[in-house]
Amino acid sequence: MRRRLTSRALGLGSFVVYSFLYAPLAVLAAFSFNKGRLTSAWEGFTLQWYAILLGDTAVLKSLRNSLIVALAATVLSTVAGTAAALALHRHRFRRQASFRALVTLPIVVPEIVMASSLLLLFAALGIRLGFASVIFAHVAFSVSYVVLVVRARLAGLNHALEEAAMDLGSPPGRTFFMVTLPNIAPGVLAAALLVFALSIDDYVITSFVAGVGSTTLPIQVYSMVRSGVSPEINAVSTVLLTATALILLASWWIEHGVRLWKAAMPAAAGLGILALPFALVPPRPDSENVLNVYIWSNYIAPETLKKFEDRYGARVNVDLYDSVEALLAKVQAGNIDYDVLCPTNYGVEILKKQNLLLPLDHSALPNLVNLDPRFLDPDYDPGNRYSVPYFWGTAGIGYRKSRVGLVESWESLWDERYAGRILMLDDPRETFGAALKWRGFSFNTTDEATLRMAQELLLKQKPLVKAYDSANFQDVLLAGDVWIAQGWNGQFARVMEIDRDIAYVIPKEGGSLFIDSLVIPSSARNPELAHAFINFTLEAEIAAEICATMQYSSPNEAARHLLPEAVRTNPAIFPGDDVLERLELIHDIGRATLLYDRLWTEVKTAR
Repeated sequence: MRRRLTSRALGLGSFVVYSFLYAPLAVLAAFSFNKGRLTSAWEGFTLQWYAILLGDTAVLKSLRNSLIVALAATVLSTVAGTAAALALHRHRFRRQASFRALVTLPIVVPEIVMASSLLLLFAALGIRLGFASVIFAHVAFSVSYVVLVVRARLAGLNHALEEAAMDLGSPPGRTFFMVTLPNIAPGVLAAALLVFALSIDDYVITSFVAGVGSTTLPIQVYSMVRSGVSPEINAVSTVLLTATALILLASWWIEHGVRLWKAAMPAAAGLGILALPFALVPPRPDSENVLNVYIWSNYIAPETLKKFEDRYGARVNVDLYDSVEALLAKVQAGNIDYDVLCPTNYGVEILKKQNLLLPLDHSALPNLVNLDPRFLDPDYDPGNRYSVPYFWGTAGIGYRKSRVGLVESWESLWDERYAGRILMLDDPRETFGAALKWRGFSFNTTDEATLRMAQELLLKQKPLVKAYDSANFQDVLLAGDVWIAQGWNGQFARVMEIDRDIAYVIPKEGGSLFIDSLVIPSSARNPELAHAFINFTLEAEIAAEICATMQYSSPNEAARHLLPEAVRTNPAIFPGDDVLERLELIHDIGRATLLYDRLWTEVKTAR
């Protein structure tokens, strides 16, 4: 009786554990067929997200890049790691313990440390960022896992089999392939699958070392967060999950003695699914006139790029970044091949101070006359010597009118009536800025006493806050999980089209203004085509097309009357002059950034 109860308890415990591990995957797969954009409610079955995926060249290309990198890293890491494991297992040499410790070091070193160190290493060696740098980086952090897994398998190997084979005259190479490798094959396969999973999922290290044409799926997804991630990502994840499961099933069958022809069926199906991105993404025609652009996701439509390519007989490679800090790190390393960048205004300040930007030839930019004079000659770049405004936007408050009524002040984010229904950006400058503006101070203050005051306000607010989120705050508001949220206008403008109960306001105390600009790095290899591209985006028709795609505010005055009325008259996209007067640019504040980061960390970690 006791044994039966113990067995049932173990079974129940196993069920709970496996449900905890695999329920998120099941939910992800189920909601890839959900008709609605949100995962908060089931709105009906659909295959539309898979249809969108099949036509989304950018996502398919990033998936193809991820697969290329993962397969290359898996092969190289497995070969090198298996050889290292054999050497460590069979041979004894001085300082072997130290060498073993060094082998395991990449596993325990924080990813951000390894990412920055690899970026600096590649820069010192003169290695240009691209596919090669990504593959080398993935091999660097994956080899350790192979060594550990294969060594564990070698520990249980019966060495008498190897000795018997060699006693019978088998040379070492033949002994390895006929005796050793078949016996450690499960460990080698397990290590290879682990490396493949780690590689295809890696974001932090890849974002630092990726270059022209090597945007992987994680980078694509993180960059898409700025404009909202659709269930298309659930679809691509489900496709990857299905392909991996089929390949794992085939390997499990082979390990358990199932006939090869039977195991080949799921393996072929899995590999066929993984081959889809290679078949669906058409090869780009070769061209000597190549332009490499580094920009936010969804900041320019593929159709717009096609028009530029056709007009200039060029090929445009577009890579994505998810933060200005990532862009700055790569440009400062000095081993990039980009011709056009799109940093925010404070990024322009930093790059200009470090002499990393090429002065613009205004004679090659005749369409500058189309820009609104209010966005020309900014204090961070007098005379627009280095930058041309591309988009501008604001940070304010999105809210549900039926829940909170009329919002006019930042004070509403501290209203106890909305406890648990408030969302703040996970951004120290913007979050501190809300508190500072509420009390009448500048977004760019560096006075420690003033910042301490703002910190006290944020600590007092923290019990009321449901989440700090800079990724999908608009979807959280759309789902009704929060009633009032701090965020950027472009994302709120999208959900306002879906739900008329949502409104957006710049508080009466003022809000932040950002200007994303196009610049040419001093290392650009094709500055003439870069100038042509910038001038192309300044054309009224093209600027209107770009604005309609992204729904952030365009500084192109000539394009305004070409926009759809719903965009042109949306106050979240184009606020009135009285609102513009209350906006303030966020500037680079130098070393005071460290103070903001420290105070913000104290807020986030406070109980």
